[in-house]
Amino acid sequence: MDILEEKIMTKKRFSAGVETLVAKNNMSYMDAMNFIIEKRGMDYSNIKKLLSDSLKEKVTAEAQGLNLIKEKKGNTLPV
Repeated sequence: MDILEEKIMTKKRFSAGVETLVAKNNMSYMDAMNFIIEKRGMDYSNIKKLLSDSLKEKVTAEAQGLNLIKEKKGNTLPV
């Protein structure tokens, strides 16, 4: 059964679904999360509960790369 078809969306299923969409469809993390939320008809306010720590880091790095949020001060390694 497809991860996105499961009745209950858990943090683990959400992260796996996002990672799969990013890898297979060459989507950004934000686009992949948006796709899952829209496809399932979920409320955007629930996304905070579904973000794993690694997914938060990847989305933050992506947003910083697009200058959507300010980078934290300090040295960072290129990703």
